[in-house]
Amino acid sequence: VRADQKWNDKFSTFLRYAKFDFGTEDVDDVTNWSAGMSYQYTPAINFQFIYDNIDYGNWAPVEHGAADDHLFRFRTTVNF
Repeated sequence: VRADQKWNDKFSTFLRYAKFDFGTEDVDDVTNWSAGMSYQYTPAINFQFIYDNIDYGNWAPVEHGAADDHLFRFRTTVNF
């Protein structure tokens, strides 16, 4: 599920949510949600700042870290 809100010609925000059900008793469901802001600097340049959170449940292998993870991402897109 994704929700977008355009505030004006330059700024917009969005929310995303996803749930993955593997249908297996040994594997927990995975949930992911994100929130972000987008700024259209010029028609060809866009900046995004995003917070992303993922919850693997109890099945995440130890070598891959914790069962819950998050990140902040700054993305620049240039179209030419």
